[in-house]
Amino acid sequence: MGRSLLACLAIALLGAPAAALSSEQVRVSIEFRQSGSEARDDVQGSTRIIITDPGGTSSRTRLGAESQTTRVTHSSGIFTIVQDGGDSELRVATRVPYQDVQFYSDYATGAGYVTRGLAFENVGTSLKVHAEVLPDRRIRLRLVPTVSYFSPGGSGAIEFTDAATELVVENDKPVEIGGGTTRTEEITRRILGRGSRTAESETSIVLRATLQP
Repeated sequence: MGRSLLACLAIALLGAPAAALSSEQVRVSIEFRQSGSEARDDVQGSTRIIITDPGGTSSRTRLGAESQTTRVTHSSGIFTIVQDGGDSELRVATRVPYQDVQFYSDYATGAGYVTRGLAFENVGTSLKVHAEVLPDRRIRLRLVPTVSYFSPGGSGAIEFTDAATELVVENDKPVEIGGGTTRTEEITRRILGRGSRTAESETSIVLRATLQP
C-alpha cells in the first residue's frame, strides 16, 4: 500500500529523512615535533709575556679548542574525536601573533573571502576535520584551515576551502603532512680568536587517525 497523502506532503515540504551517522568514531590527532642541534667550535688564543730578568724576556702562547654538539627534541599535540561521516574541530591557537594576523588578513582579502578594508584585530586558528571510515578500515580525511577573527565591524570565521587537504590514511598509522627546516649560522669574532656557532632545527607535523574501539 502506498504512502498516505499526508506522508508524501511532509516529505515534499521537509525533504527526505537525513541519513544517520555511523556509530564508529575516529580519534584524529596532530603532533608537532621539533628537533634541533647546535654545534659549537670555539678557538681561543692568548699570549702572556713573562719578564725573567732585567736583560731579557720570554713569551708563552696558550691555544685552546673546544667542540660540542647538543640535540634537543620537543613535541606537543592536539586531538579531537570525529564521528564517522561527521565533522569536528581542532583548535590550534586562540590568538596568533600580530605579524600572523596581518598575513591572514591579506590572504583572506586577496582570495576574496572578505571585502577589502576589513581589519582583523584578533585571530584564532583551527582545522575543521571531516572523517569517513572506508570499507577496508582505512579513513578518508578532509582538513580545512579555518580562522576566527574580531574586527571593529564584528566577528566571524573563514574556512579557507582553497587550502583544504584531502587524504586517505591507514588506521593508526602516522602520516607527515607538513614541516620545514630552518638553518641559522652565527659567527662571532673574539680577541685573538674566532668562535663559530651553528644551529639547525627541524619541525614536522604528523597526523594520526585511529578507529576507536
